[in-house]
Amino acid sequence: MEINEFEIVLNIRYDMHEEDWVELVQAFEQMPGWFGMKKNGVFLWFGTEDDEIYVRGKITYTGFELEANLPEVVWNAWLLQFIEKSSLALGIEITEV
Repeated sequence: MEINEFEIVLNIRYDMHEEDWVELVQAFEQMPGWFGMKKNGVFLWFGTEDDEIYVRGKITYTGFELEANLPEVVWNAWLLQFIEKSSLALGIEITEV
């Protein structure tokens, strides 16, 4: 399968309440490929940016930014599940900014 680069910004705000972040991180940990979180607040799935396959997430002022290096079919399925779990955790509809 061909590996492609993907990037999306979602409407997850940087200034959420701490309780919401706890719920959201718990949802992140349930995602396929959960790899961990760096000390600088970067979330990783499947590996790090140095690996061929990875998903990296970080909060920015514009929203939650996801960057990935995956086959398109894997990315599409993973992103759909990520949006569903994040929406459920936060009680709002997560969408692309």
